[in-house]
Amino acid sequence: APVPPSHPVGPTPAGTTIMEISNDEWSDGVVFCRGPVANSLNRVFLDEALTKPVVRSELDCAVPGSLAALQWGEGVPQGSTLAIGLKRGASRSLYIAADGQWPSGACWFQDAASNKRVSMAKGPQFMSEVEFTIQESGKGAVWYDMSSVEGVSGGITMNYTDHQGRTQTDVAVPGRFEGDLLQIVEAPGIGFRTVLSDKNTLGPCSCSKFHPDDAACNSDACYAGCPGPLVDNPCGQHRCRKFYAKLYEDRASYCGWLYSQKAQTYCWAMDEWKCEDATCGYGGPDQPAEDCTSPIPDGAAANTYSCGHGTNQPAGNGKVYWQAAPGCKDKMVKGVPTNPAPPRFGGKISISFVNLPWLHE
Repeated sequence: APVPPSHPVGPTPAGTTIMEISNDEWSDGVVFCRGPVANSLNRVFLDEALTKPVVRSELDCAVPGSLAALQWGEGVPQGSTLAIGLKRGASRSLYIAADGQWPSGACWFQDAASNKRVSMAKGPQFMSEVEFTIQESGKGAVWYDMSSVEGVSGGITMNYTDHQGRTQTDVAVPGRFEGDLLQIVEAPGIGFRTVLSDKNTLGPCSCSKFHPDDAACNSDACYAGCPGPLVDNPCGQHRCRKFYAKLYEDRASYCGWLYSQKAQTYCWAMDEWKCEDATCGYGGPDQPAEDCTSPIPDGAAANTYSCGHGTNQPAGNGKVYWQAAPGCKDKMVKGVPTNPAPPRFGGKISISFVNLPWLHE
């Protein structure tokens, strides 16, 4: 008698989410998709019947000596990095089981020519990417965002349509910038064309522990990159936010350009909130002092206290900050927050890497 198959064969099991990845870029290339948490992609599959896990598959370039690693470059050893080679105009689908998850994921595109010079398998540099955390179907959400924190090397769209046809779209396909502040350059040492972010044009930051009066921590380079010592400190993060609040007013700046183009993307690391004005929630009568001498309660969230996200935050001395109004609010572009999180119910995620013709003229 024939042996019955060990896995169900047939249509996609209920609750499965299809993830379709498309190369609509200017050239053939590779899309790298990373799951940095060990064993987190065990319920993500190459096939609709959910019989071929992506982990240690022919696409997993985190496995030294694998076909994917030899062809496209070796990924970081932790977790899995999928190297999906795609001709221009081609797509490939992955299948996330109903109980499958993809925490702290990211995907980015590299053209075939620059990949031969230097592989971006270990992580994106100077380029656009999409970031996401996908939770269990029926229990969690599809959290995602587009990031231009490193640079703009192409356009990206990411859409999620659930099993009932409800769609959340996110688009970052900017037109060409204005003025001469920004430039199209070859990514340093790699060669693909890109528009570098402020973080990658203003030089290094040598701050090791933030202090409001330390010159090493209070440079444009530090504010642009906003590394750990600044981002983890309410005053440090406030100064980063104030730096970007000013740039947002200038359409010729990197953030001003992307915002004016209605690109639904991060232009710097903490870009999910936007300052209400140039003071960014400091210096007013019910706000912390601009020179950062006001008390901040122990354990206060650095992001909340960097700009007054939400009103009536305890000051730690019996008073409250931001009674009248918040100093910053969720950044919205075309009515969509920078990091949408629609509930996950089966359905389909579509990620497309899109050609920006003006980048290649």
